[in-house]
Amino acid sequence: MFKKLIANFFSHTAPEVPPEKRPALIVEPNVSPVDIRPDPVDMCFCGSEKFFKSCCGSRESRRPPPYGVFVIEDYLPPDTLEELVSYADKQKSSRLLVIDPESSDADHIVKSEHEQRISERVKMGIQQETINKIVKKAFIDLTKKHLQRELDWVETPQLLRYETGGIYHAHADSENMDKNTYTWSKVMDRDLSILIYLNDDYKGGTLYFDKFNYRLKPKPGMVVLFPSDNRFMHAAEEVTKGTRYVIVGWAAVKGVTKISSTPPEAYLPVY
Repeated sequence: MFKKLIANFFSHTAPEVPPEKRPALIVEPNVSPVDIRPDPVDMCFCGSEKFFKSCCGSRESRRPPPYGVFVIEDYLPPDTLEELVSYADKQKSSRLLVIDPESSDADHIVKSEHEQRISERVKMGIQQETINKIVKKAFIDLTKKHLQRELDWVETPQLLRYETGGIYHAHADSENMDKNTYTWSKVMDRDLSILIYLNDDYKGGTLYFDKFNYRLKPKPGMVVLFPSDNRFMHAAEEVTKGTRYVIVGWAAVKGVTKISSTPPEAYLPVY
């Protein structure tokens, strides 16, 4: 046993873990999932029998994505990327807002400007349909491949522009935290999030998953898929030079209890 623990401590490549030993990635609303950030010397939540600090919580700069974060490189071809960025460069945009947790619930979301989020949604006009098709296909294909689940719907995706100074501090895509009780509650029917990066001719702008100590430098055509709840809080770190473009989207998984009486106002039917 002692030799096994020592080997786990010094090894940074997690073995393949049987699915039955891993915690669920898709959870029911307002059901507390397994704590995804244990003490560094606790056994990793992913079931590898390695220390968290040597597995999904490693601070090594080069390591595989943690459990639940799926990174697919070169998902979009260069000509599609060039077409979308060239078009977006010429389009107007509007400042994005954040949810006001004290005034929002599942059927009534209130948003306002906040320094937590400095980015803009690009008005994509005739190219919006192209983005819709890309995101819908990516969600369906990757959810089936990596999670063996089907979807109820996909929210209409957005193409975001982060100019110099643009940032989005750590947040969860589907939940808000009650600052008085430090508990999380689901406020939007989002189970999965997707990011599709279009360019890399800027500085800064890395993707950071706080609970995993995991930082990723986006590459053109890269897709990142992960659950939308607070276990996978993430940040778009500040762009220090240039302009960063990314497509963002969210999806509801079939079979998960919905908290809202109706789908979102803008959504794409899956089938």
